[in-house]
Amino acid sequence: MRPSIAKRISGVLTAAGALLLTFGVAPADAQLNTQHIKGLVGLKAGSMPPPHWYVIAPLVYLYNTDTVKRDDGTKLPLTVSINSTAVAGGVSYVSSRKILGGFYNFQLLFPAGINNRLQGTEIDQSTGFGITDSAVVPFGLGWHFKRADAIANYAIFLPTGRYEDGASDNTGFGMWGHEIAFGTTVYLNEAKQYHAASVISFDFQTKKEDSETKVGNAMNLEGGFGGDFMKGGITAGLAYYASFKLTDDEIEGLPGILIRGKNKVFALGPEVTIALASKTKVYGFLKLNYEWEVYARTTTQGSEFSIMLTLPIGPFPIPTK
Repeated sequence: MRPSIAKRISGVLTAAGALLLTFGVAPADAQLNTQHIKGLVGLKAGSMPPPHWYVIAPLVYLYNTDTVKRDDGTKLPLTVSINSTAVAGGVSYVSSRKILGGFYNFQLLFPAGINNRLQGTEIDQSTGFGITDSAVVPFGLGWHFKRADAIANYAIFLPTGRYEDGASDNTGFGMWGHEIAFGTTVYLNEAKQYHAASVISFDFQTKKEDSETKVGNAMNLEGGFGGDFMKGGITAGLAYYASFKLTDDEIEGLPGILIRGKNKVFALGPEVTIALASKTKVYGFLKLNYEWEVYARTTTQGSEFSIMLTLPIGPFPIPTK
């Protein structure tokens, strides 16, 4: 494969695309989570793929934790290990038409199932496998420059999962969410082999259905540092994510249940994307990502692992130049 194939290996899930799995992970004494899932966006996070239709199927996301950190860094006593697993799929379309000089992007992101729903004061660990919330990115733009790419996205979270205030079998969050995101991928040499990427996103939520409970606003930073190898057939490097609560949660009837202080977390880990190709065509991309949360306050501290298969509808021809 030619080096330019690596340009195809930019995540279909950009900052807003990381909303594919809208479930949260947090035990009862931690603060409430937004619907943004940390860890799905890493290398080339600030790049949009070429104009085409894409199918994301499957995406498997796993999160494990047995630690909750207070605001001062001390651990809460826990005797169980919490595991969340979700599978999902979606479609993404990048148009050849430009708006403000950038390629237009639309994404429909929907979950296939989740084994539990762990969210702040509401811990539903035995819900059975069920549908959770979804997301749509009605408007995204991507720019390609000589030594950098850039993106801007707006996403809406849809409360499609089962939810009833106070119920023990919820699989959704019972709230609408909105996210705006901006990011860039900078290429560190003329051949564009090495790159650094970062995306910043902001999440805003409505009150939960039939409740005065409202999740606080949050800021996320995600990206990574890596390179393209094997003539562009493999992209590998170090990915990261960080999340910071900007405003306090509002919890109806339970003002004292939260650990005091806004939650924050930082994680690092390896990521690799492999092009699935023959001698003349590229049929898809397989991405694997594993990140450890090396710092956490007022939230869980654990690890995430994700596998994502992205298939263009119709293979790409391998560039000859």
